[in-house]
Amino acid sequence: MRTFTFFAAIFMLFANSPWVSKTQAQGPSNFRDTRMSVEIGGKAYERPGSRLGLPLITDANTLETLFDSNQVTDLGSAGGAEVKFNFLNRNGREFEVRSIIADWEEDFEIVGDSLRSPFFPVAGFEPSTVNIGTNADYFSIEIMERRAIIPGVTFMFGPRFVSTKDELNIAGTLAVDGGPGVGLVDVTQNQSFEATNSLLGLQAGLEFNIPLSQAVYVQSFIRAGGYYNPTEVTTSTSDTITAATTFNQQTKSTGSFLGEVGGRLYVDIIPNCVATYAGYEATWIDGVAVAPAQVLSTGLTGVETANTPFFHAFTFGINMSY
Repeated sequence: MRTFTFFAAIFMLFANSPWVSKTQAQGPSNFRDTRMSVEIGGKAYERPGSRLGLPLITDANTLETLFDSNQVTDLGSAGGAEVKFNFLNRNGREFEVRSIIADWEEDFEIVGDSLRSPFFPVAGFEPSTVNIGTNADYFSIEIMERRAIIPGVTFMFGPRFVSTKDELNIAGTLAVDGGPGVGLVDVTQNQSFEATNSLLGLQAGLEFNIPLSQAVYVQSFIRAGGYYNPTEVTTSTSDTITAATTFNQQTKSTGSFLGEVGGRLYVDIIPNCVATYAGYEATWIDGVAVAPAQVLSTGLTGVETANTPFFHAFTFGINMSY
């Protein structure tokens, strides 16, 4: 909702601004003769895991691995959305405003007679049930100036802000003898890890538009940028015995890199007015804090930022221009 409201305001501002002039503007840097376009699309994301295979939960009796680092870092599929405005000012300069949002969520339950895990470092606590919940949010907004280099090839440059938040919640439950007249009582230990990144920097990219016919064209792109990234990691622990909660917060500033690559096939429904598209894209971010890494990097102190999340998506949507 925040993305749509922001872009709606931007759209109305430029639509009623003297900066945009149909009489003075020239066509954009692809073969379509348009002055302004609005693109709204969806994304079917997948965020795979680390593939390191580090055991995180094992059976204390058989030593069988029941849960590993691949599973805790594999966030699976998620839905996302993208809104993009392209416009020309009265001097014929082309700009693009784009925003992306996505949210991943996964839940696991591991059951055994006696589970051993670095999640529960207290000696003797080997729960019979462990519930794990992961969540990751992604938000991006950018403003790019676009300039045609040669017909069909456009150079893009401008500022971008990216926000990510990873959460990992772990709860282990063990039934213990509560004493005479009480019977078995469930004792639960909870741990939560939250890692946030706020990337602010500049990016550049290239866009390639290749017409296949009068109503069909292919668009591909590559973007890359460097960012200043203040990170923050918050951890908390609690249990049902003491009913006390302990918080710990750490911060770290680092440099990050974000790259994107993708392609789309556009098909005109109404020439130079309405088109649909479908495509594929991939995104990777290097130098960020993610929640699982704060558990996996045992023996290290401070915020662990040597992580490179990767996610890719099938994209689809509609483009309206005039």
